[in-house]
Amino acid sequence: MDYSKLKLVVTDMDGTLLHSDHTLNKEFFTIYEKLKRLDIKFAVASGRQYYSLLGDFESIKDEIYFIAENGGNVVHDEKQLFVHKLDQEVINEVAQLILPLPDTQMLLCGVNSAYIEEGHYEFEKQIAPYYPKRKIIADFQKKLNDQIVKIAIYNSDSSEENILPLVEHLSENYQVVISGKNWLDISVNNANKGFALKEIQEILKISKDETMAFGDYLNDLGMFNESYFSYAMKNAHPKLKEIAKFEADTNDEDGVLKVLKEVIAQRGL
Repeated sequence: MDYSKLKLVVTDMDGTLLHSDHTLNKEFFTIYEKLKRLDIKFAVASGRQYYSLLGDFESIKDEIYFIAENGGNVVHDEKQLFVHKLDQEVINEVAQLILPLPDTQMLLCGVNSAYIEEGHYEFEKQIAPYYPKRKIIADFQKKLNDQIVKIAIYNSDSSEENILPLVEHLSENYQVVISGKNWLDISVNNANKGFALKEIQEILKISKDETMAFGDYLNDLGMFNESYFSYAMKNAHPKLKEIAKFEADTNDEDGVLKVLKEVIAQRGL
């Protein structure tokens, strides 16, 4: 494998860079410093809230690029580069479809905070690690003083089987993505990891052929399309593996770090 032209690395977080217990191997920071010496830029791309991502990268938060909310909010050096917001009409429609369903919860993801309806204490505890900034509201159908970039829907059994059939018709005008076994995300069409990655590439004047991406689920497909070095984790969704050019070891085996070590060794550090 020839990594001589590599200039940008972007990775998903949960199921990819992070271990299954949601921890980051501290060796990452040693590897990152070597990437920086090689002038290779680094970005994280996640369905998580920006403020959640900061927790793992506090020491380098001003250096790396953050693709948060699956591309709805793109941040660098604590400045918002791009925000792709939803209109209230689609929020209302989805709320009417989803809220009556059993074992299903809905979350509105804004630039300033996440929002859940009152009366769902267990669900709030569940999302707390991913959405440290969150508020309880009385009604999803009341307009909020925030830019809503994503609707995240959770089903305790299967988002693909139980949620997708109800909202699939929205894919004509919106991005509808299965982001995990239990999660489905709805956002505007250009609010996805691939589009956000392309925006960063244009800023940095870095091409697809100079980009490496790692992922494990279907919401990573867009950034694979914008990366020559596309790596699906061994634990990835089968459909993502079909699209990826390469495969990395599982997240618990530090597959991302192993590939980055190969890059660094080949480049002489």
